[in-house]
Amino acid sequence: MTVVCYECNTLLDDTNWNVSYQKSNTKICKHCFNSKFNAKNNKVNNPLAMYVNGKYISRKHPLYKPGRYKTFNDAAFEGTYRANSIKEGYVYVISNRAWPDWVKIGMAIDAEDRLNGYQTSSPYRDYTLEHKVYSANRRESEREAHTKAAVVCKGNKGEWFKMSVEQAITILDNLNEHGHVRTPTKADTHKEEDNLQGSLF
Repeated sequence: MTVVCYECNTLLDDTNWNVSYQKSNTKICKHCFNSKFNAKNNKVNNPLAMYVNGKYISRKHPLYKPGRYKTFNDAAFEGTYRANSIKEGYVYVISNRAWPDWVKIGMAIDAEDRLNGYQTSSPYRDYTLEHKVYSANRRESEREAHTKAAVVCKGNKGEWFKMSVEQAITILDNLNEHGHVRTPTKADTHKEEDNLQGSLF
């Protein structure tokens, strides 16, 4: 007599059918039971798990929040109470070769994550994270950076400043308030596919 799982119609045998279920004639394989009834211990279906862009995020991560998100910023800004409670993060400089005289000075919990958000608006994926610095209070550090940039730029539109990348980097490297930590980094954001624009013209 063949017995099959009532969920997936897999043939049940001693390798995939719990002994206790054999005795009670409960026709469900181990896999279906775990995915349907034991979700708390199942990494894939665990409602308390966090995924960002399809990748599992450990509960030890400082930005851990249960759910599925495209970016860390999406996770942080879903529910403003969570976003407002996170002071740490980065102040960054982003450029785009389409506007060579302009840079964006902004702040984010994760600068690379923010860059990925910008890339979706460009078919050439031509935004570049030029520089970032960590801050214990990213909002205050961004405010300080904007104030300093407004003095030396030739014009500005919101967070975009008409100035050189070098000038913006100097401003970020000289932030000295609000718990700014002097660990500037230049991100390697140029990938093979980023060279598409050059090959299209």
